[in-house]
Amino acid sequence: MSFPPAATNTTSGGSPVPRNAAAHNGASGASASLALDNMLRNHLRVSNPRDPRQVADGLLAYYQDLPQAAGIRQEALGLPFLQAPPPATLPAKSSPSSSDAEFQIASGDVEKALQDLANNPLTNDITPEMQGWGDSVRTAILQGRAAARGGLDPTQRDKVIAVRRQLGEYARMARFVGSLSPGMTQNFRRLGRALDEVSAVLLVMLGESLASVGFASGYYLLQVPLQELQQRRDAVIYALRNFNGGAQQSYAPDDWPRGIDAYRRLYKWLEDQGQGDLRSLLLENEVASTMDTLITRAQNGTSEGLRALGVTAQIDIERFRRMVIVAPGCMAGEHGHYDRSPPLEAYMQALELFAETFKPAGGLRLLRIARPPILLYGLYNMNQLEQDNALFDLISVRGTLATIFDGLFPSNSARGVQSQVLLDMLLLELDRGIDLLALGSGITEDGPTERRALALWSIIGVIVNVLTGKYLAGAIEGPIKDYLSHPAFKNDLTQIETDYGSATQDVPGLHRALRRYGHIDLTKVPVLLSDHQEKGVAEELRVQLMLEDRWENLVRTIAIEAGDQKSIFVLLKKIIEQAAYETLGGIRLPRLTQPLPPQFEQSLATLFRRP
Repeated sequence: MSFPPAATNTTSGGSPVPRNAAAHNGASGASASLALDNMLRNHLRVSNPRDPRQVADGLLAYYQDLPQAAGIRQEALGLPFLQAPPPATLPAKSSPSSSDAEFQIASGDVEKALQDLANNPLTNDITPEMQGWGDSVRTAILQGRAAARGGLDPTQRDKVIAVRRQLGEYARMARFVGSLSPGMTQNFRRLGRALDEVSAVLLVMLGESLASVGFASGYYLLQVPLQELQQRRDAVIYALRNFNGGAQQSYAPDDWPRGIDAYRRLYKWLEDQGQGDLRSLLLENEVASTMDTLITRAQNGTSEGLRALGVTAQIDIERFRRMVIVAPGCMAGEHGHYDRSPPLEAYMQALELFAETFKPAGGLRLLRIARPPILLYGLYNMNQLEQDNALFDLISVRGTLATIFDGLFPSNSARGVQSQVLLDMLLLELDRGIDLLALGSGITEDGPTERRALALWSIIGVIVNVLTGKYLAGAIEGPIKDYLSHPAFKNDLTQIETDYGSATQDVPGLHRALRRYGHIDLTKVPVLLSDHQEKGVAEELRVQLMLEDRWENLVRTIAIEAGDQKSIFVLLKKIIEQAAYETLGGIRLPRLTQPLPPQFEQSLATLFRRP
């Protein structure tokens, strides 16, 4: 089949077409062709979208459930063209589970507490603020319940944890304001308890969503949503076309063919290094077939598909990882330097991005939190790691402490206000640590979530030391010792120790719970942190410090009749700074690195002003 010669770069009127317009049209055509090929490969499961036989078979398979497709098959067998399909049966309506009933009870408690605060005569001056709380809390609860139903989707898991964090901060804020509001202490604390109930049920519902689809013995959860997996697959195909010249325009006379040069050198390099089998990854059909097979095996993120993917993906994409390791060597030049080829590096980055999709994601501990331990034998995998048992102990300790804290200082008198605020802060840090550990992969004790939780355990340690008066002697270095020169601050620490000691002397359950917390391995902060641990701890502590700065104005807005607020917030900030000092090896909390200004004149001015 012959094609007419290409027309000159002119229009019918003789005016030349701009070069950038021609390049734009070519790029648009390449993008449209890539999108069409990807659609045919993805939906019709064909390896070569240019083969009409494969496309026809794919269309028949894609529409196999329609009456027309059944009629075509009947006609091929010499039977009547179309037969009436049997009537479809309606699926049985699923009955509500125990967590649904618990969620209704917990959300009902939240609604009653919100209505009580909005209609109470003592909150007439802050009615709009209370209505704003109600709207935000109700929206968060609805979003969390909807997301908890899709535990297999990593985006939904992250959303549930975000909602839990939001509700936990509202719970602490409610308790904080209640401690500083005369006559309304128990009303606000009742809202805090109800929000804790909803947060706990959301975590259980998230784990039950994994159990409800039969995800019993698998250890693999996809790291990204299935839609993003398709986008990463398309990025690999487009980068390959740009690399081997299939998607490039004609080079200008002064352009260096970086893609073609790197392609030629890589092709020869793989042969010289005995990695000739990797040259199949330079063929679009081969790469697309491998990726489409993995995407198809996932079965739209079902539990069966993920379990099948978990035991095959790492082996099937091993060629991708080898290519990423071996390919850069082809650009080695003389004297030890490396030539740079953007098309080659873009293809390697796309391959590595697709391969990283199949690293196991955290979240399997959610299933173990939601299901009773007696069900683990036989129905679920009993290879329970030691960290999981420690997480169960931490959840139990958290429940005990929350029950005791809510009744430890029932009044809102000046006595006990600061102690109560510290205990509520300790409870929030426990909740955030549980969330981080629940998202851990359970493979190593030094995972990213465990490293970040070290900051929370360090804050809890400082709070316990403040409550028990260990900083009053000045033997422990840090920001708290430096601030003891202020008489008011030292008096506050003395009063906190006295109030806490007198309130807890007849509460043996509190001391037993704190001792249990101290014996949990996951809550122990190492004396010397690694570089990765220091980075995670510093970032988390910086987030906590910024949160305390923002909360000061919020509390002043709601608790109008509060008395000594400034000293409380100074104490909370000093606690975080002390945690950073003790955990990061005696150094202050590092400041955020300031990026260079976008203009070189501003950069020079910044460097000139720097001492």
